[in-house]
Amino acid sequence: MDKNLYNRFSKASSPNIICDAHVLTFQPAETPNEDRFFAEDWLLPDGRWKMLAIFDGHGAGTEAVDFVLEVLPREIKSALNVIILDTSNKNTSLSNGLVEVVLTKCIRDVDLRIQSDFTALFPGDIDDLSEETISRAIKDPESSEGHSRVEVLRARMGTTALVALIDPKNVIHVASLGDCDAVLAIMEDAVWKTQTLSARHNCANPQEVARIRTEHPGEPDCVHIDTLRTLGLIAVTRALGDTLFKLPRVYTERVAPLSLPPIHPNYDLKGLAARNLTPPYLSNAAEVSHITVPQLANDAGAPRRLLILASDGLMNILSWSKNVRELPEAAVLWSAAAVSGGPKNMAVNVLWDALLCERMVPVYTRV
Repeated sequence: MDKNLYNRFSKASSPNIICDAHVLTFQPAETPNEDRFFAEDWLLPDGRWKMLAIFDGHGAGTEAVDFVLEVLPREIKSALNVIILDTSNKNTSLSNGLVEVVLTKCIRDVDLRIQSDFTALFPGDIDDLSEETISRAIKDPESSEGHSRVEVLRARMGTTALVALIDPKNVIHVASLGDCDAVLAIMEDAVWKTQTLSARHNCANPQEVARIRTEHPGEPDCVHIDTLRTLGLIAVTRALGDTLFKLPRVYTERVAPLSLPPIHPNYDLKGLAARNLTPPYLSNAAEVSHITVPQLANDAGAPRRLLILASDGLMNILSWSKNVRELPEAAVLWSAAAVSGGPKNMAVNVLWDALLCERMVPVYTRV
């Protein structure tokens, strides 16, 4: 191993261990890193909970992902606290179904707040407003560069959300919105057995494409098959933010072109508006799974139970460097790499192993 290269890579990925979670975020390109992670332990009325999350931001900005990172964990913790106290007062147990309600509602509510904060900027019917009125409504009075208000920037950007809650009974509750990956790996008889806990909400998932087409009959452009993109522009089918895919097209036609800094050039606003006939096209409905993690005898030494959360970038790298395209196979490689020795941070081990391909050298030597 090239130790010098490895050390540069490790420094660039800013690895850390937070609440026993081994974390890092790595952006090999020169563009700003829009990914965020969260790890925190909560002492709630029924015991200790752990929340782990990944938010994969997109849209050439971080206003949306930073808002979700700030607000969503707090909302989930507050809602859990309320429902735990309520079930305790009623002498009932906290079911997986109740936790699922908390997760899906909190995720949906944060998305609706992004939308409402944006639309509330416009007095009355936006169709009746002049361009001058709209420009004045969206301009940030404190910006010396004339940029738009954060509510506007937040609304035109977006993020996925992958949230894992581990409760005091060692049940893992995973909420997926977007295309990040969550897998549970358990070592049995010297073999890693893995289980996928997340859902893949993007246009490469035939079930998601079928759902969108069912919701928008007679609209062949609701999913562009050649590019695998919703409305021909975005790969995911569920996300927080991205209100141009959720609100009537008048916002794309009249507000987006006036927002500053200019929206990303990849966004064909005219094409997007023309295809936006019956919004919303992106869903804010998270899918939730639950699994009880078994206790293992002689669980000493190297970890034999791993919960791995990753943005789709990790799978993308592995598909290119090792020609692995299915998540179960990738999960086995990740698990083996995590406990393979070397540095103490298992997340570094996983990413470094994924990058071990001669073709990848030009990527990580730019770090």
